[in-house]
Amino acid sequence: MKMLALIMLVAAASVAPASAQAQFTPPLGAQPAVDGPRTEMMNLGSVHLSAHDGWKREWLAPLNAKLVDWKPGMVTIERLSGAQCEMMRATPQRYAAVHEHYCADDSGFQRALEMSQAQADAEVRKRLSDWPDSPSAAQRRHLAMLFLAAGERPSALVQWLRLPRNERREGDGLTAEAIEVLDRSSGRMNEDYEIGAAVAAAAGLERVHAVDDHTAYGIDYGDEDGFNAWQLARYGRLGELPFRKAAADQVAAVDDGRSLLALYRDMNAAGAQDQQVQADFGGAFADTSAEHYGRHYGGWWETRNLRMVANIREAISSEPGVRALNIVGASHKPWYDQWARQMADVEVVDAHEVLVD
Repeated sequence: MKMLALIMLVAAASVAPASAQAQFTPPLGAQPAVDGPRTEMMNLGSVHLSAHDGWKREWLAPLNAKLVDWKPGMVTIERLSGAQCEMMRATPQRYAAVHEHYCADDSGFQRALEMSQAQADAEVRKRLSDWPDSPSAAQRRHLAMLFLAAGERPSALVQWLRLPRNERREGDGLTAEAIEVLDRSSGRMNEDYEIGAAVAAAAGLERVHAVDDHTAYGIDYGDEDGFNAWQLARYGRLGELPFRKAAADQVAAVDDGRSLLALYRDMNAAGAQDQQVQADFGGAFADTSAEHYGRHYGGWWETRNLRMVANIREAISSEPGVRALNIVGASHKPWYDQWARQMADVEVVDAHEVLVD
């Protein structure tokens, strides 16, 4: 668990403005023939809102309005799916620490519906496959509860937000415990909810897609204490670099919706994270420790990003030509952009341009 917490600390600290990466020719060429319109993919690099207690939810309004105006037809978020959490719960010998940290306890919702996570997930898919154009409030309340039992809390919030305010209440399977989870008026913010679910609901979508992946925590780092000491020392050196202080100063200057939108715009400009990426992950791969800790860490990072992007690829394949908004910690964005450019039917949209006033 100590090693997991340390990797998370460094990765979270790496959330800084996003980067341009060298473009390579994908296997089918830059613009292969495609039947119908290309899928548009916008990868929005984000700060982790939970780290900013002094920020207010209303400050997100200008940013969210820009994203809604882009008219996404799909939203993905950096969150583990209920299915992956269930797999990790069933494999404690390998993933107990990861499950404990990343996965909420949804067993109460499952007991209320007398369903397992897998059964609830299957029922969600069944309902959405035959979802009416104008569902009743009762249908939305019940679908929200199914999402909760399936371990898909942000998607449950989408249904909650799409209800008229006078219909946001218990009933149709939705319990008081469920409403406590769906009430986001207090507590820490989280971009999965305050941006992802809010934008999806405002755009008329029925759910968000959780595409994060932590199965790479199975990588063997060797001596845990040795890795922790190496990572702490390296993290201390990274924190002293001038560009890290400049990024921290920009975040500290956020005090309203306009300045927060400006932060997101700058974070998603081409080349804005080059220094961060090279110092952190480039430095790790080049590290000369005899135990190859840097190669282990860098390999974990690339494995995780590959699997996250594969989850997006799977989701968009069901809706060719969709506009997909992918919300992710900014240090992931260069990998998202690079691998998206290698997808035969995908066009990457410049998030910076979408956020321009």
